[in-house]
Amino acid sequence: MHRVHALGVVLAFASLNAACSSSPSDSSSGGGDGSGGGATTGSTGSTGSTGTTGSTGSTSGTGGGATSSSSSAGGQGGAGGDGSTLRGCASGRYILCEDFEDTDVGGVPQGWTKHGDPVAVADDQAASGNRSLKVGAVPNGERRIYHDATQLGSGHWGRIRYRVELPVPDAFVHSTLVALQGVGPTTGAQEVRVVDTVKEDKDGWDNDGNGSHIQYLYNVQPQGAEFGKGSDYSWQYEDEWHCVEWHIDGPTQSYDFYVDGELLEQISIANGAGNYSGSEIPDVFSEVRVGWNNYQSAPPGFTAWIDDVALDDERIGCEE
Repeated sequence: MHRVHALGVVLAFASLNAACSSSPSDSSSGGGDGSGGGATTGSTGSTGSTGTTGSTGSTSGTGGGATSSSSSAGGQGGAGGDGSTLRGCASGRYILCEDFEDTDVGGVPQGWTKHGDPVAVADDQAASGNRSLKVGAVPNGERRIYHDATQLGSGHWGRIRYRVELPVPDAFVHSTLVALQGVGPTTGAQEVRVVDTVKEDKDGWDNDGNGSHIQYLYNVQPQGAEFGKGSDYSWQYEDEWHCVEWHIDGPTQSYDFYVDGELLEQISIANGAGNYSGSEIPDVFSEVRVGWNNYQSAPPGFTAWIDDVALDDERIGCEE
C-alpha cells in the first residue's frame, strides 16, 4: 500500500516555484487550465489531535420508484422497499452520492457540471459496479465536475475511491482530487482542498528515484497566498484503487483525513472554535469539485479514475 521512510513532516508545496492556484471555468462545458501565480507559502504546523469518528449509516428513506445512482438530500429507497438492504448510492441514505452507474459513457452525471477536458464517465475501470469518472491526461489545469454543496451544513464526512495509472509524469507537482468552495471566516472566497497531493520528481530530495512518491495535505487557496498542512512522503501512486476519507467541521475548525481506513494524524487539525489560523474552514460550502487539477505542468499528464463519491453528516467508511 504505502512505503514509510524516515522523513520529517514537510509541507512540499512551500518548495514549489509557482502558486497552486487556478481560476475555474464558469462554463459547464469548457476548460480553462489552471495557471501558477506568485511564490507559494505555508509551513508545517504541529500534528493536530484526532477528530471524533462518526457512526456509520443513517436512517434510510422510504420506498418508491427506482433509485438513481446519483442521489442527494432527501434519501430514497429502492423499488418497493425501504432501502435497508441496499448498499452505496442505491441505499439513498447519504446527503450526496455518485457512483456513475446511471450515466452514459462519455457523459457527466445529472446535477454535476463539467469544467475542463477530458473528464467523463468511462467503463474501462471501476472500484465498484461497471463505471467511474475518468480523468484524461493533459499537462496541467483542471478536469473536474462540480456539484452544489449547500445541503452539507457546517460539517460533513466525505469518501472517494481513486486510482492513478502508471507510469506517472516525472514532475514535482501539486494535484487536487476533491475541493470545496466557500467563504473563509477571515479570508473571503476560497477553495478548501480536502483530498490533495504533492508528488516528487525523480531528482527530488531524499527519494529512491522512482518519481511516484506523494504526500497528502490539507490545503487552502484564498485570494492571497495558499496555506495548509502536509504529511511526509510515505505513499505512492500504484495503479490500484484506494479509499480516502475526510471529516471537516467549521464550528470546531477541525479536519481529519484517512487512507484506506487509517487516520493520517500528520495532517489532522483541531484548532477549536474561533481559532482560524491554518484552517479557515467555512461554516457553509457552496460547491464540491471532484476530478483532477494540477497546478504545475506535468507532461504528458495524469490519467486517473474516481468512483463511489459520497458525502454525509456521519462517517461513510470504506466498506460501503
